[in-house]
Amino acid sequence: MGEKRKLISLSAIGLDSPGLVAKITNRVYECGGNIIDVEENCRRGLFSIFLIIDFSASARRAHEVTERLQAIEGETGLKVVLGVYDEERITTRGLKENHIVTILGEDKPGIIAKVSAFFQRHNVNIESCKMIAQGKFFSMEVAIDTSDMFLGPGLSRVDAVESMKQGLKILCRDLNQSVVIQSEDIYRKGKKLVVFDVESSLIQESSLKQFMDRIEGEVTPVKALEQAGGNKMQTLLHNARVLKGMPLSHLERFSESLQLNPGTLELIGILKTMGFKIALLSSGFSFFLKRILEAAGVDYAFSNTFRVDERGVITGELDEPLITDETKSEMLEFIMNMENLGPDQVIAVGDGSIRSHFIENVGLSIAFRPEEERVRTDGFLSGDEIINILYCLGIPRSELEKHVKKKA
Repeated sequence: MGEKRKLISLSAIGLDSPGLVAKITNRVYECGGNIIDVEENCRRGLFSIFLIIDFSASARRAHEVTERLQAIEGETGLKVVLGVYDEERITTRGLKENHIVTILGEDKPGIIAKVSAFFQRHNVNIESCKMIAQGKFFSMEVAIDTSDMFLGPGLSRVDAVESMKQGLKILCRDLNQSVVIQSEDIYRKGKKLVVFDVESSLIQESSLKQFMDRIEGEVTPVKALEQAGGNKMQTLLHNARVLKGMPLSHLERFSESLQLNPGTLELIGILKTMGFKIALLSSGFSFFLKRILEAAGVDYAFSNTFRVDERGVITGELDEPLITDETKSEMLEFIMNMENLGPDQVIAVGDGSIRSHFIENVGLSIAFRPEEERVRTDGFLSGDEIINILYCLGIPRSELEKHVKKKA
């Protein structure tokens, strides 16, 4: 076929049967070809394969090679498509900008069609798409390349990608779907730590309000102090002083009204069996964490602790350090240093508001049921089940079920 490097692409699809890969690759070898790339899949009895073959060293004529390869179709029952692979055109496209998009929620017609049409409008190439979960609950993972994406007037590439991500979030919100978008480079890095903002992701907001209402019935000024000023640290100190003289056991009894979001303990348990370190950050008081700590055995937990006297009565002071929305980033930094981890190895979960702003500079940031429509996180989960975070880690449903069974 001459000295010039000549590449042919071969695609084949059809019903699966034993020996298909051997038949195709042996035919390539007989024709003097060298396979330089291959991708093969078999799903639900359907076989597909894609090859890039270098025939530069083949002694056979071009038409003889294509005839011999096309003959695979009649011999196997597969549909075979051959093409000339333009290596120069592919290599001059520049570096790919790959992202992994996970979409999940209640299944309904049109999700894939509308998401793919969105990518088409932005000239974003879909490189692969696979179902993670099927049935009433739907989840799919899409690998996209944004290197040829339309930038728009006056937009830098970074701004254009961010604008595309926001548009995808809006579309998924309209479809009643959750979505998480990650850079593939960071997605492929091994995550080691999952940190939760307790009040905004693990405790039901209604039960937190009920808890505060019960305290208010005992100590009238609490509600006013909770709302006083914009300085969260001063509010904490004021509340501690107001509660001076109350037995800590009395306050802990009220905490029984605190309810966890569905799936919280199951999620933490599964993450633990998978080798993750778990950290909890709370700007509330330590008894908020008691139930979670006792049931799940987390690795790190930071919250505010009342000082008590020898009778177990609150003195009106708090132990150092004080944990506020502003100091949670420092706590996360401390944990990463203790575990010798970089930001890319951290998954952080909050509601995306200012009270969980520490989640912004990590490998994967997820807003759980955010109140704001535009949150600067990698994605959001809008459903009630926080355990659905697992689908954003690239774990197949079959593998998830193994871990769930281990916990049962």
